[in-house]
Amino acid sequence: MKLKDVKYEKKQNLAWITFDRPEARNTFTVEMMHSCEKALKDAKADDSIKVILLTGAGGAFSAGGDINSMAPGGAIAEPWGMKNFLWDNIQRVPLLLEDIDKPVMAVINGAAAGGGFDLAMACDLRIASERATLSSSFIRLGMANGDGGTYFLPRILGMAKALEVLLTGRIIKAPEALSLGMVSRVVPHNKLKDEAELLANEIAQWSLPALRFIKRAAYQGLQSSLRAHMDYVSTQLTLLIQTQEHKDAVQDFLSSKKNNKK
Repeated sequence: MKLKDVKYEKKQNLAWITFDRPEARNTFTVEMMHSCEKALKDAKADDSIKVILLTGAGGAFSAGGDINSMAPGGAIAEPWGMKNFLWDNIQRVPLLLEDIDKPVMAVINGAAAGGGFDLAMACDLRIASERATLSSSFIRLGMANGDGGTYFLPRILGMAKALEVLLTGRIIKAPEALSLGMVSRVVPHNKLKDEAELLANEIAQWSLPALRFIKRAAYQGLQSSLRAHMDYVSTQLTLLIQTQEHKDAVQDFLSSKKNNKK
């Protein structure tokens, strides 16, 4: 699949989507967002893919939107220009991420700022290079998050910590991001891709139906009562026990247990 401003690679059970404008710190273009959307849809539909990884080429994950387009006379400087730009391009990606019931990992290789920050927060998992920085920089331009950051970050950090990050726009280095819970791992820069693949493959070894259900259940639980969640889980488990992956796993477990007794 040939895509503009994005590299797309499948590697066994993994799909890598790389923002590919390193000369511009991977700032978003309309073409990039459309390419990202196409790659995500392809990875979602491909049953051989179990984990999707997003990263950036060069020294940045993504610096977000192009500030030049926000200047007077710019493409999105007018009210409807901004609204349509977000609706038709940028916001389609976090909405699609919500719809993908496979784990999506942000592999943060450098700066994730503005829209790049929001996109990283929209992913299910985040692993960062020791060189990574994160910044919800919208406030610095008299703006607010347009890509879901005000939705995702309170769910990750809790409201008070999220508001501190959102309202200050300060740059958060990798060790602090780890301590806050914004990322789950920080690794040496030169080992980032390898460590990301190790984690992704640790996940991808398991059955796709179980992976899909666990992700759905975790997010469903954020928005439901305990009783409604338990009802949802019990219904889904009646389907999971019918999958060949479950039956094979049970048989393997029983065979292993029997062999250990000999």
